[in-house]
Amino acid sequence: MLIATHDGSFHADETVACAILSYLYDHCEVIRSRDPKLLETADLIIDVSGRNDDKHFDHHSNEFNLSRPNGIHYATAGLMWLKFGRAYLERIAKEHFPESIRAEFSDEIFTAAQARIDQEIMYGVDLNDNGQLNSYLNDLIQPRTPQDQKIMDELNEFYRYTPDIPYLVAMQNLPNVTGDEQNAQFSTTVKVLKTLLINAAINALNTEQGIAKVLALYEGGPLLIMHEKLPWTQAVLSHFERFADCMLAIYPDRKRGWRIQTLPFSKAERFKNKLPAPKAWRGLDEAELDRVTGLHGTIFVHRAGFTGGAMEFDTILQMAQLWLRDGEHTK
Repeated sequence: MLIATHDGSFHADETVACAILSYLYDHCEVIRSRDPKLLETADLIIDVSGRNDDKHFDHHSNEFNLSRPNGIHYATAGLMWLKFGRAYLERIAKEHFPESIRAEFSDEIFTAAQARIDQEIMYGVDLNDNGQLNSYLNDLIQPRTPQDQKIMDELNEFYRYTPDIPYLVAMQNLPNVTGDEQNAQFSTTVKVLKTLLINAAINALNTEQGIAKVLALYEGGPLLIMHEKLPWTQAVLSHFERFADCMLAIYPDRKRGWRIQTLPFSKAERFKNKLPAPKAWRGLDEAELDRVTGLHGTIFVHRAGFTGGAMEFDTILQMAQLWLRDGEHTK
């Protein structure tokens, strides 16, 4: 597979796009040029040419107006993910998951994993490349007063320097380098992004499979009880209203015993807790925590009160009931 893109300074959208394609296709090669004749020798031409069809993908053309339902315009990264994301994830599943796990990947899991990668990676890349980030947030939040606008402007200034993919890729364009050196930097950046994206895709599939399990087992009420380690926080944040009555999650600890943890207060305030542990428990462990709770076999409660542990399942259930009774509801 021969891919063509523009030369000169490189950006997150075409480097991410090349990272997608270089994993999906074996023996993938990228040429960088603005020579129309050289570009046309490629199988796919991305982010350059001013055309859009099955071979050319250039979101800079005057005719291009493809946007997501939420209003975020597509740039090259999002376009390649829209076109090739499902095939990419299917190859990830085949190469990185055993057949027994792969058999559990329904169409809904692939669709959700593709949407997760789009939201968590491609949104930011596309918004940045299209120069849409400020206007998109402005339309979303709609500041109504000068103070609102001042807060918006300060946030936009702050986010200019967050070490996200567009910023980090831009920093790989070193000053005063030759064309060959620039191409070498481009290739190195694509390889790094390829590794990052492969692992993100593995995690997305694993997360969506786990979310499906959490949703299947939660039947309502204040406790979410799991007998295997599952991505329950992602399930809660993705389906927040479904867990409106849920206060605490119980799950096996990776090292020993069982863990209990309060759910996040809201999607926006993930590190604010719905129901912190009783104050008298916080920062205690083992014998001292046993004495205060009246239980046997407790392990600890974090000093911030968001999580704790016990050795046996019966103990963690008793701990949960006391926590529900005596914990401090956040308002």
